[in-house]
Amino acid sequence: MGQRILLLAILAGLFVNIWGDEKRLKVLSFGGNGNIGSAVLKRMIDSGSYDIVMSTRGSWHWDSEERIGPFVRFVKCNRDYQPACAADANATDCDINAIKQCKELFEIIQETDKFDIVLDFSGYEPKWIHDNCQVLKDKVGVYIYISTDSVYEVSIDKPTKRPSVETDAVRPHDEKEIKLLKRKDPYGHYKFSCEEALIHYQKEKNGFPWVSLRLADVIGPRDTTNRWWTYQLWVKFYPEIENPIFMPAHVANKIESLTFVEDVAKVVTDIVDLGEPVWNEAYNIAMEEVLGNSEDTEKSFYLYPTVFSGNMDISKAKKILKFQPTSAVEAFEKTMAWYEEAFVKYPTQRDIILSELFQTAVPKQNRDAVYLAIDRELTKMGHTEEKYAKKKKGDLGSLPSAVPEDKDEL
Repeated sequence: MGQRILLLAILAGLFVNIWGDEKRLKVLSFGGNGNIGSAVLKRMIDSGSYDIVMSTRGSWHWDSEERIGPFVRFVKCNRDYQPACAADANATDCDINAIKQCKELFEIIQETDKFDIVLDFSGYEPKWIHDNCQVLKDKVGVYIYISTDSVYEVSIDKPTKRPSVETDAVRPHDEKEIKLLKRKDPYGHYKFSCEEALIHYQKEKNGFPWVSLRLADVIGPRDTTNRWWTYQLWVKFYPEIENPIFMPAHVANKIESLTFVEDVAKVVTDIVDLGEPVWNEAYNIAMEEVLGNSEDTEKSFYLYPTVFSGNMDISKAKKILKFQPTSAVEAFEKTMAWYEEAFVKYPTQRDIILSELFQTAVPKQNRDAVYLAIDRELTKMGHTEEKYAKKKKGDLGSLPSAVPEDKDEL
């Protein structure tokens, strides 16, 4: 009897292992080392249900190298690469597909029968989408594209000031107006062009299914834009800065949506689980609450909003995807708590932001007081840094200086 039970247990274990292998989905991720991408990939990694190939230009933001790197197959590729022959007007056999120039990635794509999911966090130029559609033809279950509410900035004006719905993303008929809107908001223009490329390939070229997620300004841990942390540090050291956060008049009365990064991660996996009935659609993803600014000044420095067409209507995502956004209070608390810890954990990023803050917000006569406040805060957190400790003794030491940010994928 004992032997029969042992045999059944072994067979059950083999069945579970085989079933588990069958259920693991293949993922190809363009980007994944930044704020949004790392949140999505971490959720997938934690589920244990995905085999992930991740392709970026090679940089790692925050702790993504430790948090994501060991659990994916990383392949370096520059989607913006152009071969030398591209500049030769007389070249007749020049292949300008950037993915084909990335030997390792192209080999992986050729060897893979099908990727159940392709995630595109870094797609900015429509050519990049065309390149992907070409090399991935007949190899994609669903292509999930991370888009933006900036597409509404380059669309026909809404008849009222109501929130933007997905069907508002319509180009003007006048080509001159399209070009004018492109100059006004190139980011929105190109992201919209990427959406249009996916739709074109799906409808006209028998391409793969797609989903576009239109995000508002994204908040949460690991933001590579530094917007949130700049404001949080401004508030933290306001007693020493003695300079209110100002908002230019042209944005003071604007309202906007915000998107919490963890909500994006959940929506992506929900789209995979819900399957084909929810594909080939665009969805607005944001928090329920609408945010606004009430004070204005003549000064020109501001970080939010980045879009001026108003907030987004998320009814479609709530109905079809069963999307339940995190409350603003919870999202703010989680974001603030993470950056409180980051003050000690990520000194390089912190000092870049402090440098920008000193240049834009701290009056010269108050800089000594702010340096001392930084040292007090570090001491309170059980940490000491020589450059700030020296300041207490009247020695300028090696204080923060501006360092250009390495821009990469979302």
